[in-house]
Amino acid sequence: MSSDPRPDAPETTPTRFPGERMLSESHAVLWSVVILASLFDVVTTMVGLERGLGEGNVVARAFIQTYGASGIGLLKFSALLLVVLCWAWFDDGDRRATAVLVGFAVVSLVVVALNALTLASL
Repeated sequence: MSSDPRPDAPETTPTRFPGERMLSESHAVLWSVVILASLFDVVTTMVGLERGLGEGNVVARAFIQTYGASGIGLLKFSALLLVVLCWAWFDDGDRRATAVLVGFAVVSLVVVALNALTLASL
């Protein structure tokens, strides 16, 4: 498709870096959910810890004990990095790439909901 509206304009394709791929609309939405849910997970966890609640996840608890409050952010960053690598491993249009995003989004949303319910019950 040409970026020039004139009918006689030459066809151009967008410049892409090696390994770069276009982000589909559904993946853009899923990435938005993943990032926002991850942010809310970190925030609700931090609020819970400040209010004296304990971390239920053994791995997260170890990160917090080792790195302090920033440990939860480090753990979430590591998890997101793993999601990026898994998602990027699959080709465009591969349902497994979508499954990676959906799986992480669902788990993150459930964790945020549980955190919010726990905080609301205080």
